[in-house]
Amino acid sequence: METEKKPDRKPKRLRRWLAGIGGVLLAAAAVIILIGYNPRDYAPIVPDNPHEVSPYLTHKLGPDFYNNVQLDEPFELIVDQAGVNDIFSRCPWPMEAEGFSIYMPVVTFSPERTVLMAQVDYKGFSSVLSLVGQPSLDAEGKLNLNIQSVYLGALPITPLAERAAKIYVEKHFNPSDFDPGDPSAAAIQAMISNQPFDPILFIADHTARITGLKVEPAQARLILTPVANPVGKGS
Repeated sequence: METEKKPDRKPKRLRRWLAGIGGVLLAAAAVIILIGYNPRDYAPIVPDNPHEVSPYLTHKLGPDFYNNVQLDEPFELIVDQAGVNDIFSRCPWPMEAEGFSIYMPVVTFSPERTVLMAQVDYKGFSSVLSLVGQPSLDAEGKLNLNIQSVYLGALPITPLAERAAKIYVEKHFNPSDFDPGDPSAAAIQAMISNQPFDPILFIADHTARITGLKVEPAQARLILTPVANPVGKGS
């Protein structure tokens, strides 16, 4: 009587291992491709005279603000996407923070969403970080950037970014260090935490609050209301 041979399970186990390794490699390749994706709108400009102050700031945005804020009544200020990106292009990039190198950002405006993008390098690894939001004023007149999603290349990392922002705020923003007369630190903390904040602008000796906001294609239309003698800013 012949002995019945047991089926050899090694080929099946080997195929499962190979399939598992292949799946891991495909997933890793997909992640690398997604992270390496460069958004079409991320196209930093290179100005002819990068060491000069932006003409948009000195000849358009600045004069529009100063000429109107002195009238002591609400006025409209239009902020152009191209102008903001020109201002960005003349800042000293890259900037270093927590071991990261942040290169020139680019912003795009549209009624559906506002996107802030920047190339980020960390220990030789590089990708484009995109913050997608829909800025608006709430019923109390506070400004919320409403950051809805964060991408590294084309890879969504919103939960990870939220945790990183929370850790950064806890590490760098101690409420006891805030100057009650200067809301700047509180505003920065609120922006990083994606929380609403009082949208007060301090420019030289003039102060104004954003009381109206409408984002349009390639521009943001602001209504600014001058603020006289804000707390901590003069007598």
